[in-house]
Amino acid sequence: MGRVECQTKWLGGLGFESQIRDNKLVMDAKIEAGGKDQGPTPKEILLASICGCSGMDVVSILQKMRLNLISCEVNAHTETTSGYPSIFSEVKLHFHVSGSDIKEEQVLKAVRLSMTKYCGVSAMIVKASPIVYEVFLNGSKVGEGHADFETATT
Repeated sequence: MGRVECQTKWLGGLGFESQIRDNKLVMDAKIEAGGKDQGPTPKEILLASICGCSGMDVVSILQKMRLNLISCEVNAHTETTSGYPSIFSEVKLHFHVSGSDIKEEQVLKAVRLSMTKYCGVSAMIVKASPIVYEVFLNGSKVGEGHADFETATT
């Protein structure tokens, strides 16, 4: 992939704006933390990055299988630890995939590959915070697991 860059400038208060390629992203603290709530917090963006990165993997893998993917939604939640630095205690992901011809083993393989081989964001985060996941296909739970980039298999 190569070099990744961003430029970030202070907007006043606790707000910051990052320029990434031709895209702008505003971050801020919540009001109760002294911010103006002009955008998500950096940790919320990090959580969204896990969802986006793994979701892109899953969609790409299922499309390469030439399956009729209708939708893919990745939801996440976590608690943060007390004290400083406050980090994610455990990230919980829910993959919701729908498609008329997708089999359980196919969606499980796509998620497993993301969580053990391809998702670079998860690979970085799991070094500090465990990541667990559940997989749903067409509304039914079909599996669960955890991110593990140390013992990656295909």
